[in-house]
Amino acid sequence: MGERGGGLRAVERAVEVLNILAEHPSGLSLADLARTSDVPMTTLHRLLGVLRESTLVRETAEGRYAVGSGTVVLGRAFLDGLDLREAARPAMADVVARTSETCHLGILASVHIVYIEKIDSPHPVRMYSRVGGTNPALSTAIGRAILAYSPAPVVEEVVETSRRLFGHGDRGEDVHAVLAQVRRHGYSTDLQDNELGICCVGAPVFDHGGRVVAGISVSTPASRFDRARLDETGQLVRAAAGRISAALGWGGSPAGRGPDDD
Repeated sequence: MGERGGGLRAVERAVEVLNILAEHPSGLSLADLARTSDVPMTTLHRLLGVLRESTLVRETAEGRYAVGSGTVVLGRAFLDGLDLREAARPAMADVVARTSETCHLGILASVHIVYIEKIDSPHPVRMYSRVGGTNPALSTAIGRAILAYSPAPVVEEVVETSRRLFGHGDRGEDVHAVLAQVRRHGYSTDLQDNELGICCVGAPVFDHGGRVVAGISVSTPASRFDRARLDETGQLVRAAAGRISAALGWGGSPAGRGPDDD
């Protein structure tokens, strides 16, 4: 919104606006929303512009503001994630037992991945993260694992929206090269691409229909990461993701994008 210094206050106001709109399914006028939320009109107008771009808010034919389709995506992701977490925990625990590093489970939500489960490393020095936290999809191992098997329109939307919202991002051809490599190897990497000092190796999780629904990753401080064992780690994470997929009913090749789709 161009007011990064007040980022926390902006988030609080955005949540407040979304909660108010959730109580008025048919929508509210700008004036009514300003009065109900007590957010200054100018600030509210800018805030609604950002929420509309993110599809969390829409404008009705009558000119009222109402919750948008993006909230359905988030709601579905939350509901789907409840069963997914239970199915994933045994395989995640095995990854931590074998590597002594933190294992995350995440889903794609717009241009971010959202962590819906984690099991911490027993080491005192480890990646800081929390369930419910987010990171950009394009620069994370989980995001790359998911996008490698997502439909082409989803990938293009993530690339373009990331550029618009963050003002930076990999070139389109680089993204496709990275995702093609994920499909060739069966696992993804983030070697300090998202966070300096943290290396992650991830793999996709598929549902009973072969659709990618999540990803897992093992996260290691760069000081402990052994590049010589990258493929070994990748295969371990890939196998764990496969067990989670099997628990969700997947028993064949993933649907959607394939290794020759670029």
